Amino acid sequence: MNCVVRGATRDWSWHGWQVRYRFISAPQSPQTGIPVLLIHGFGSSLDQWDRNLEALGLHHPVYALDLVGFGKSQKAATSYTVALWSRQVYDFWRSFIHRPVVVIGHSLGALVAATVASEFPDAVAGVGLMTLPATRQERVSSAWVQKLTSSVEAIVANPLLIRVIFNIARQRRVLQKALRAAYSDASFVTPAVLDSFVEPTLDRGAAQTLCRLTRSATSTSYSRSREVLLSQIRQPTLLMWGERDRITPIVQGEHLHKDFPSLTWQVIPNGGHCFYDECAELVNPLIVEWIQKTIH
Repeated sequence: MNCVVRGATRDWSWHGWQVRYRFISAPQSPQTGIPVLLIHGFGSSLDQWDRNLEALGLHHPVYALDLVGFGKSQKAATSYTVALWSRQVYDFWRSFIHRPVVVIGHSLGALVAATVASEFPDAVAGVGLMTLPATRQERVSSAWVQKLTSSVEAIVANPLLIRVIFNIARQRRVLQKALRAAYSDASFVTPAVLDSFVEPTLDRGAAQTLCRLTRSATSTSYSRSREVLLSQIRQPTLLMWGERDRITPIVQGEHLHKDFPSLTWQVIPNGGHCFYDECAELVNPLIVEWIQKTIH
């Protein structure tokens, strides 16, 4: 299940912050083909794509980057929002790619991908959404529930409490338990996968970054709702969902597909939340085929 990914891994300075990215293109990959840009999920990094990069790189130039605050990118002292990360992705595209891409995101990365497609349509030829999580305004509806939720969130976002939670959550056994919930097949939670989640928590400023992320994620300004984003996307869009996703249940994807029937809907059999990894043998050719048939 482990694999060694070839390709160039480099650093890029964005707004003075260090950002890690990776580029891969196998010799037989057509350099004139449509580029693919991969965006990881919350708490993850570009390492999550280890089982996808080379397979996609056989057909397309492929890029992946660590969003600011995650992976080996800088744990910046800033307000984290989907708009910030979307601008990061767009500026990366302007710096390195220069031609329309298929942008593919997982979970939080799917929110970012959808936002990039709606805000910067010149950069995006197509969109791949690997689960699309509900935003705060979608999870909380009535006024009294919003008030109660805001009170609870204010307590949870307390910096001292966040630091305590952070020190517990970054323990290997705790992260391992969380990852086993994200995979339908726990055997995929290898030491290497676990390391990719543990190592960023050891970086300078990681605890403060978690506090900032928590505060931002509990705000309605964190991201536009899924419905708003999907209504604004004009590019071909592939919506994928793991059949056994315990983090973001598939019923949410089914509702989105019903409301937006123009989406290409794809259920990944037996896939959990991290189906791109545990079902890579199915997901990779599915993406390649969709691009070939849909993106012109």
